[in-house]
Amino acid sequence: MFLAVDNAGLAECRELRRSMFAHRASQFVGRHGWPLRLDAQGLEIDEYDDGGATYCMVEEEGRHRASVRLRPAATGCMVEDHFPGLWLRGGSLRQEVEISRFCAAPGLAPDERLTAVSDLLLGLCRHCQRNDIGSIFGVVFPSVARVIRQAGWAGKVLNEVRGADESLMLVQWTPSERVAWAIQERRELREEIWAQRREVAEPVRRQLVA
Repeated sequence: MFLAVDNAGLAECRELRRSMFAHRASQFVGRHGWPLRLDAQGLEIDEYDDGGATYCMVEEEGRHRASVRLRPAATGCMVEDHFPGLWLRGGSLRQEVEISRFCAAPGLAPDERLTAVSDLLLGLCRHCQRNDIGSIFGVVFPSVARVIRQAGWAGKVLNEVRGADESLMLVQWTPSERVAWAIQERRELREEIWAQRREVAEPVRRQLVA
């Protein structure tokens, strides 16, 4: 299920909150090796997780599956503060909404992960439409931008920094009804393909079990 909550609302969902920040620690510190601070419980919480943050997420039985953080750039912007080389062309974004901490739960099967991401992006698009958010922007790896594009939401690359090991991109996404339909259609197509594959694989599985 998709939901969008502020910091106060998130605090009321203790297990959802704990699992989201724990998964952020696993992804950004454990997998990517970023030198981020963890609290005494091993949760990745930074200075942008304040009263201005809104968390768009997909949960199942009270546990985090996928999420992003939204925050008005005018109240403090991660790109401007930590990625000044990318922000050079982004000064006009200060009145818009920044997206950060795109995260999926570890251990999900590939189909579960893609479904969670699609549900997150569809919910995010709808949330932006309901709240008159004209566009969102954030810093992502090219691989993340590709995942979002393949899910049905193409972004506009505003700037890019190429490094020896990895590149970073400043991308802007515009929510619309067309984007929402594209995400939904691609999700349904994947579900149909996976269902067909399961039908083909089931007789083989039964023979192996027998």
